[in-house]
Amino acid sequence: MAVLLNPMKLTALAVSITLLAACDVDTVQTVNEPTLVGRAVLPAATFADGPVSGQYVTGNLNGQKAPFDKQPVQGFSAVLRNVDGSYLAMADNGYGTIENSADFNLRVYTVRPNFKTKTGGEGAVKVEGFFELKDPNKHIPFAITNHFTTERILTGADFDIESMQRAPDGTFWFGDEFGPFLIHTDAKGVLLEAPIPLPDTENAGQEIRSPQNPFSEESATLRVMNAARAHALANGAKRTPVFSPYFVQLKYDTNGVKSSPDAHYARGAKSPEGLRKANSDIHDVAMMKAAGFQVVTWTVNTTDDMTKLLKAGVNGIISDRPDLLYQAVAAFDANGDGKPGDYLTPAGLIDIAKFDAQGHRGGRNQRPENTLPAFEVALDNLMTTIETDTGITKDGVSIIKHDPYIEAVKCRRVDGQPYAFADERLIKDLTQAEIQSTFICDKIFRGADQKNDLALSPVSVALANSKGYISPYVMPTTQDMFDLVTAYIDHYSNGAGKAHPDAPKRVENAKHVRFNIETKLNPRSDKDSHGNTYKDRTVGYVQMADTLAGVIVANKMENRADIQSFDFRTLFHVQQKFPAIRTAFLFGDFPIYAGPDSDDGTNMQDEAGKNTPWMNGLPWPYRQTAASNPFRAKRSGGFEGMALSADGTKLYPLLELPLAGHDDKTLLINEFDLAKRQYTGNRYLYKLDAKGTNIGDYIMFNGEEGIVIERDPSQGDMTGFKKLFKIRLGKAGDYVEKRELVNLMAIKDPDGISGAAANGDIGLGATFAMPFNTIEDIAILDERTLLIMDDNNYPFSVGRHVGSKMPDDNEFVVIKLPEPLKMAK
Repeated sequence: MAVLLNPMKLTALAVSITLLAACDVDTVQTVNEPTLVGRAVLPAATFADGPVSGQYVTGNLNGQKAPFDKQPVQGFSAVLRNVDGSYLAMADNGYGTIENSADFNLRVYTVRPNFKTKTGGEGAVKVEGFFELKDPNKHIPFAITNHFTTERILTGADFDIESMQRAPDGTFWFGDEFGPFLIHTDAKGVLLEAPIPLPDTENAGQEIRSPQNPFSEESATLRVMNAARAHALANGAKRTPVFSPYFVQLKYDTNGVKSSPDAHYARGAKSPEGLRKANSDIHDVAMMKAAGFQVVTWTVNTTDDMTKLLKAGVNGIISDRPDLLYQAVAAFDANGDGKPGDYLTPAGLIDIAKFDAQGHRGGRNQRPENTLPAFEVALDNLMTTIETDTGITKDGVSIIKHDPYIEAVKCRRVDGQPYAFADERLIKDLTQAEIQSTFICDKIFRGADQKNDLALSPVSVALANSKGYISPYVMPTTQDMFDLVTAYIDHYSNGAGKAHPDAPKRVENAKHVRFNIETKLNPRSDKDSHGNTYKDRTVGYVQMADTLAGVIVANKMENRADIQSFDFRTLFHVQQKFPAIRTAFLFGDFPIYAGPDSDDGTNMQDEAGKNTPWMNGLPWPYRQTAASNPFRAKRSGGFEGMALSADGTKLYPLLELPLAGHDDKTLLINEFDLAKRQYTGNRYLYKLDAKGTNIGDYIMFNGEEGIVIERDPSQGDMTGFKKLFKIRLGKAGDYVEKRELVNLMAIKDPDGISGAAANGDIGLGATFAMPFNTIEDIAILDERTLLIMDDNNYPFSVGRHVGSKMPDDNEFVVIKLPEPLKMAK
């Protein structure tokens, strides 16, 4: 690693020596206009050791093949100069979005350019090493991708670092866009304190937040699932966990359908007394799918809702009405060509690779739930998956039941004795034999379509008889469910069902049907309406997970059975001990209500103001949404530039885009006191040029003056707007003075340093240009010499190589100024 010194403490002699060692630039050369005097190129496809990266990248990769077996050395968004002629080049969040960068480690590379100049130089860049940002001391108070590792290396799904400064004490400060936050690390990238948010001085008690802010539920979903996936993969899982939210909390706006922020009965205007009102549409379908997660939502029972969610792009639906769900899927025209059935196979089955249709508790609104007949009706309606629940009996058997109690509303006693709410028994207190000989769960109460006519369930009747059960409506075990599928196949292949017109389809579907089995736990300590503590109503999560997984493994169903839960302790345990079994993470917010029919609450709700006990220690910002703290910072509008004051006491982070509610050409520069670790309240206004849309970097060279990169979003366009402006801070609250310093699209190259254009490249030759989408790095080499670098957005941006359509390289461009900057002494 290069020796790190405060650049403002370098003497003029040291600066000159550094320059000469770095690029052999003639420091006394004078020019009449901005002139190219040095250039070095780091090829786009440059990689460094590290884990696989780019697994979640999609779209046009410009000839590159992802995933990559190493980490790309790319996307430089900040640069600092070392005394020995090397540079620290900071990569940003990776692939451009929070969704696709969970496997991109945040790094600062030591690079050494050998600049091509008029006197020689090969124009190459050597990568000498790197350090990674990490949080082993757990300063970060929200979920991160590598949450459960020792080093807690940070990724591009945790922060989007876009600016960097080195303080006089040798520590580093990074400007982030997701918060926006300031991030403080030691010289090796280890976080020294929690990320520092930006106060919203216009709205007391609030922060400036972006849509990716981790203290809002809208972003927390992805962060929690990233942690779950990373944990699963680290333990040997080959499949990504499933994201399974309550459907009224989904956010979408596509294909003519849009969610409502007040859809949830317990949120928004209908929030119960004492709970913060909050947006309902917090789980973004497009975001989660872009991040590589399947979105399987529950519980959807009307054709209209099913069709809307199919249009919204969910990957699966859990429904009490398997009959309606099959019809909705069969009628869906996914590609818009006017022909339904895009999710069906030629045989008329639902293609599980395209859509997962799950029968909830078998088929709750067609048969009494979680019984053999309920599973049979799901198979009759060609569901791809049977969804169900499990508890554990006194003798350690995995038995199918949604509730910890044998509910009076669903079950009756065989002997005819009264069985009411006050009589309800806990499953964990009875053996399998006691349960199956005492209770029959055949009550119907969910509408006219729910039936318990045994003539409708021939396979269930036959299986119950073969097992000696008193009724097909006894509570089945998990093994009984697996046995039912085997019996179902035999019935329609060789038995009385062979003559049924749908027999071939039923057999084929049953051979591949999947199982989604929920562990029914509740880690709360409060007592329920029976006077029992929630967490004591069932066996512990380890026993429940091990028992259920044991049945799955014994039946060789690891590839066909998922374990799902609201209680993430179960799922993380399964990931560690049974990595071949996929996990499904349920999300919901049903606040606890009093009374015999009370709801126990689901996992998003906190407990007595503390973090939810359900999520295995992953923080959840309960009911903190855009409704309570609006997103005033725009997506990708955070701290793109950040200057350090000449005396090293202040930071000046500059927002890339205007805040919501502000003039669409005005950006904010905020002042931060390093010693006090707080914002001073001083703000300066920066006015974008008429052609400018955002900034790329900001540095200072004396107590008042600095340089800003300003640009438009064009690439490969020689008429694009890419300029450097010299600015002067004035009075706090006023606009800064600015004047053009360099037009980066018209830099003179009299010595032919850039070379002649070839293979369709543009911007090379006597007039050198930087026609890149993003130019994000400035370093001052001396009072007349600047280093400018592009962020090549590998593998997406094509600004230089428009002919070959190859990704942009990282270019290190040295520019000589006609007039000197007034440097700090």
